[in-house]
Amino acid sequence: MTVSPSPTALQFADLGQAKDLATLISRVRSIDSGAAVRLQARGNVLGVWVPVMSAETLLEQIPTVLGMRAIHLDVASEADVTVESAALLDRLARIEKTDGALDIPPVTVHAAWSGIIPPASGWSHVGTMSSGDVDAAAREGMSAVEQALPANPGGAVVSTVRARIWGSTTSFDMVTGAAFGATVLGFNDSGQDFDVYQSGPWHRLSGPTGHILSRPGNTL
Repeated sequence: MTVSPSPTALQFADLGQAKDLATLISRVRSIDSGAAVRLQARGNVLGVWVPVMSAETLLEQIPTVLGMRAIHLDVASEADVTVESAALLDRLARIEKTDGALDIPPVTVHAAWSGIIPPASGWSHVGTMSSGDVDAAAREGMSAVEQALPANPGGAVVSTVRARIWGSTTSFDMVTGAAFGATVLGFNDSGQDFDVYQSGPWHRLSGPTGHILSRPGNTL
């Protein structure tokens, strides 16, 4: 197998996956228009990591919730970069003209959450969670956030409310923010059950279209 070291482009095996990825990035930008995306290529698999929520300071108690989708590459590559979502979306829009080659944005960015990617191994299967339960937990959380926030809340108030509601636990002691992540990123659209895995403080919701990885907020 020939591996492309430090590639400037990643060769997708399926243009359909590129379109799905563009949809995912658009959903992420609906949460945060300035969101960053981490691209981790290992061999013929590209792991695309996106943020749903995370603490911006050590004092915040907001849980870390990340989305991950695996993309099959036609050419084995090694890469690990964090880039602007807008730049990535722009290149995905042109991927048909490049015969499935995704040009990696040359400008990298720093995102605090990208340094706390969960472990690749050591996961234990702890059960399953139905699509309906995921949807219900997400909707209840969104309603609770809306009701708890006053008019024109400051950043500190928003952070406190999000930490309290999305940091509360649901099935398998998993933070409720994981259900929100699965819903807002479209991973629950298939209506199929999720497998639930755990590794230390991390939980993983794994469905047919992606994974949600979460851990509780900082404890002082």
